[in-house]
Amino acid sequence: MALIKSISGIRGTIGGTTGENLTPVDIVKFTAAYGSIIAEGKTAARIVVGRDGRISGGMVQGLVVNTLSGLGIDVIDLGLSTTPTVEMAVKMAGADGGIILTASHNPREWNALKLLNQEGEFIDAATGARVLELAAAEQFSFAPVDKLGKITADDSFMQQHIDAILQYPLVNTRLIKKKDFKIVVDAVNSTGATFVPALLYALGINEVIVLNGE
Repeated sequence: MALIKSISGIRGTIGGTTGENLTPVDIVKFTAAYGSIIAEGKTAARIVVGRDGRISGGMVQGLVVNTLSGLGIDVIDLGLSTTPTVEMAVKMAGADGGIILTASHNPREWNALKLLNQEGEFIDAATGARVLELAAAEQFSFAPVDKLGKITADDSFMQQHIDAILQYPLVNTRLIKKKDFKIVVDAVNSTGATFVPALLYALGINEVIVLNGE
């Protein structure tokens, strides 16, 4: 079991001992540190959160969005989403940051908090160091009951992401459709099972076969 702390985020295995794995306590601590830094100097802050299809995703997401709300930060909760969609949603929503809950290629016991700035890009080294320092100190100031952040579920950003791709000047959907492509997608039982076929059909692909799309 492991907990890996870096400037781009926090990766670890679910379960086990606090401080050595990605336990609920660690998730709250690092979320609170990041959220506190993002909210500095702002009368109102907003953070986008989205997750992949991992077994632990719902649990981690609940801890993250409610911790941010507890700090007085408004949350745009994308639910199941892809990494680039969360990144784009930060910019599209004019948010102050974003958290992607995904451990990429790691086995199912892993999960991670990947931390974004207001440009939808990974936070820089200086900000990452501050997150780690504040999390270690555990000196957080949470909002009073009448100042809690609002959590808004919004699943519209997948379509907004697809629309942005279709509007890109180098994308020629008429030419793609003319080629009569047939594409097989291995979605590894995650959010790609939703996003990738929808994108391919929008691009003009005539037939999409999805493997591992549960």
